[in-house]
Amino acid sequence: MKKRLFIVCLSLTASLFADEVLIQDGTVLKGKITFITEAVIELETGFAGTLQVDRAQVTGFSTDEPVFVRLASGAVMPGTVSASEQGKVSISGIDGVLSAPLSSVRQGWIEPGQDPEILAREQAVAGLQRKWKYQATANVSGKSGNTDEKSMGATVSATLTGKEDELKFYGSYDSRETDGAKTVDERKVGMRYTSYFNDPWGWYARQELESDEFENIKLRSVTAGGLSYRFANEDHYKLSGNAGLSYRYETYQDGSPDTDSIGLDLGLQHFYRLENRFEIHNELTFIPSLQDFANYLLTQNSWIDFPLGNSKLWKVRAGLRNDYNSMPEGGREETDTTYYSSLVVDWE
Repeated sequence: MKKRLFIVCLSLTASLFADEVLIQDGTVLKGKITFITEAVIELETGFAGTLQVDRAQVTGFSTDEPVFVRLASGAVMPGTVSASEQGKVSISGIDGVLSAPLSSVRQGWIEPGQDPEILAREQAVAGLQRKWKYQATANVSGKSGNTDEKSMGATVSATLTGKEDELKFYGSYDSRETDGAKTVDERKVGMRYTSYFNDPWGWYARQELESDEFENIKLRSVTAGGLSYRFANEDHYKLSGNAGLSYRYETYQDGSPDTDSIGLDLGLQHFYRLENRFEIHNELTFIPSLQDFANYLLTQNSWIDFPLGNSKLWKVRAGLRNDYNSMPEGGREETDTTYYSSLVVDWE
């Protein structure tokens, strides 16, 4: 009885996997051919899962049901395939039987919508399309007792990304109060456009406006542009840099004379995704004046995003930002250091 059951099961398996791939050493692999490329034949088997069979080792193949076959001429013929003789196949369709060298079979697929050339074109078109991505962060904290402290911060950004360019708008607000007196009051808005005219080379232009009451800045405007370069541009790892010229203009809260300067604009941007979950970001900007290299702005911003559970929408951010002004007005400190944590929401 057990022997009969085994034979029945074996027969059912053979009927489910009736396609064959013939190998140079005489081996016949039975299964279900799911895809054919110029490099491999993909065969789903009942004994070893899905196999990628090297086309260089194949002398022929046959299918139990019709498949779509693209030949070297570009013609597509649907029909069942059989190995007619050494190095040749016969395709039997509604228009008759076609005998062709095995080497002329470029591609093969089962469903009409699986045509690899159509899929490749659709993917290429999708890659050229620009897509908007949005992000907002918020943080609120407080402390009471010997010292009463309140702080609030928020950032927003909208980024239009394509294969060959990127446009980003952003804004931020940071406020802090200690024992009823404000100690931080900073606002910032900006935009940046980068076009990769000869990837990895590109050009960029950016504009940033900032006010900071406690840095004595009524308005700081930085306009810059130049060349950019992508050292790496993978899904999980990106590294790019830029070098150009900048124009900085500043007006002050205490009525000090306005200042302006032409300088360099140097930057580095780094991104790394760890284990497909944690994201590490680093940004570095250096703006020295051409009139006096001892007069410069240096900004470093680093943060890590942690997803909330399995959510792709919500994250928690922890970061450190240093703003260094080598020649601050009114005797202010040269360095502003900010530690921050925020709730982040991403959407498209």
